[in-house]
Amino acid sequence: MSVKTPAQGFHDSRGHARALVTTCLAFTLLGCRAPVQEGPPDASALMEADRAFAAAVAVGGSEAWASWFAEDGAMIQPGVGEIRGRGEILSSMAGLDEPGVSLTWEPLRADIAASGDLGWTTGSYRSLSTGADGEVRAGQGRYVTIWRRQADGSWKVAIDLGNPTEAPPGG
Repeated sequence: MSVKTPAQGFHDSRGHARALVTTCLAFTLLGCRAPVQEGPPDASALMEADRAFAAAVAVGGSEAWASWFAEDGAMIQPGVGEIRGRGEILSSMAGLDEPGVSLTWEPLRADIAASGDLGWTTGSYRSLSTGADGEVRAGQGRYVTIWRRQADGSWKVAIDLGNPTEAPPGG
């Protein structure tokens, strides 16, 4: 009795089974891949997040403001510098809770990095406050907010930068 070697054309049924399992596994893994994103990430999610941020602050003041920041988030304010961490941010924005104080904004543009984990919004803001003398003070400016996607898929503010501007003539 002679035994053929694989080089002589002998085919073992276990080898066929292994090949079949390997092929099926490869096709299964290919079918389970995450879909390939066509083009840049959709920045509308950041526009929506920024609008929701503004709506929350209009109702909830400084607590709402701070809640939208990542735990290690920061604000950079002219004349003040960097304010880092939710606790410090909450303290610095306590004025939002005073009667007659409001801060409103509207995002105008947004973009998300190709990685999908960082993005930015920019727009204009307006602040109003009533002084002890009863006089209404208005401010306005432009802002850039840098957002970071969280593990749960939500967006939180990593850094917020405001730049006050002067009112246009006649405005």
